[in-house]
Amino acid sequence: MKTNKYAVEGQLFVSYVLFAMCWAGGSAFIPQIMREMGIHDLAAGSHISNAVAAAKLLGSFIAAAILSRLLARKSIALAMGLMAIGILTPFIHNYPLLLLVRFLMGLGGALLVVYFAPIVMLWFKPRELALVNGINSGAFNIGTAIVLFGLPIMQHWFGGWQNTLLAISLGSVLCFVLWLAFGAEGVVAQQHAGPRQTLRQGLAEPFNWLLAFTYCGTLSFYVMMFTFYANAGIAEAKFITLGGLGGTIAGTWLTKRTQRRLIVLRVSGLFQLLAIIGLHAQAWHWTENGNLITAAALAAGFFIYLPMPSLITLAQEQPGMTPDKVSVTFSLFWFLSYLAATIAPYIFGLLVDAQGGDYSLAMAFATLASSTFLIGSLLLREKREPAARQAAQSA
Repeated sequence: MKTNKYAVEGQLFVSYVLFAMCWAGGSAFIPQIMREMGIHDLAAGSHISNAVAAAKLLGSFIAAAILSRLLARKSIALAMGLMAIGILTPFIHNYPLLLLVRFLMGLGGALLVVYFAPIVMLWFKPRELALVNGINSGAFNIGTAIVLFGLPIMQHWFGGWQNTLLAISLGSVLCFVLWLAFGAEGVVAQQHAGPRQTLRQGLAEPFNWLLAFTYCGTLSFYVMMFTFYANAGIAEAKFITLGGLGGTIAGTWLTKRTQRRLIVLRVSGLFQLLAIIGLHAQAWHWTENGNLITAAALAAGFFIYLPMPSLITLAQEQPGMTPDKVSVTFSLFWFLSYLAATIAPYIFGLLVDAQGGDYSLAMAFATLASSTFLIGSLLLREKREPAARQAAQSA
């Protein structure tokens, strides 16, 4: 039976949106979870969110190896099955067990996010890459935006945070069941296209290190923002997700119309950093103007997501790149990025605790972390596969 690539892409996209909702929902309910379990240390509370980030650290590192051994259909089934384990979260009242469930759920998310890039290269033509990459790069932000802005409504509908997480997780279970029933048979036949590459070979590629360095600070900021900023009194931070929706759309459009990826990355990195500084202005007592903070949050989200389709497409356009190689590239990309994003929130929490609940120093740390996007984009060089360039020009 011939696989419909759009149907499969839709299944993967929806599954990752639901994962983001589970992750953001769990993070949003950290205060309730901490109270219920008698946890009062903010650094310890950060582990509820960090369990997902730590799992993504492991999952992203082993994703390429799993893909090469189990092939795509089974690999994606494993990822979706692990994400569906999040359905147990509302029923757990033991802190270590909660961390384990969050860890397994995050492991599934880590596997799936790595598989986006090789799947896009396998199924879609070069002229379609920018559009599909743009759609996929917005999945996480869409999920978090739904939770941040729809959480009060969902809690009213479902009656509390436990039932809200349960309802979201049921969607993940449904995606898993649908994949088992209608998973992509066609992927298996195409899985071994191109030469094989090992993680060791990928680690020897300077491009892979630079790509990860560019994004690691932005991801660290994003995780810190979702984990702590509401408690820090920066309610406007949630508008980052709305700005991200606009950035994803604009970034997808821009990637289709220009091949100058690095210009997009560098301009975005600069404005992203400036916007994050503006977001922190209230914590640093520079201003109490909520409208300015909201504008900074919208701009930060816009410029965080604007370059993502270009960043992913830049990797896919590297000379000699194949679906097999790109799976290794993004295994390392997400591994190194989540390594930073696992450590950063803990440091953030320690800085807040050390300052007696004052967030100003911790937010200076978050600002410094976010600067890697600008620095990394200045170090990257644009080298395209000639065939990819020609295909893009003809699109």
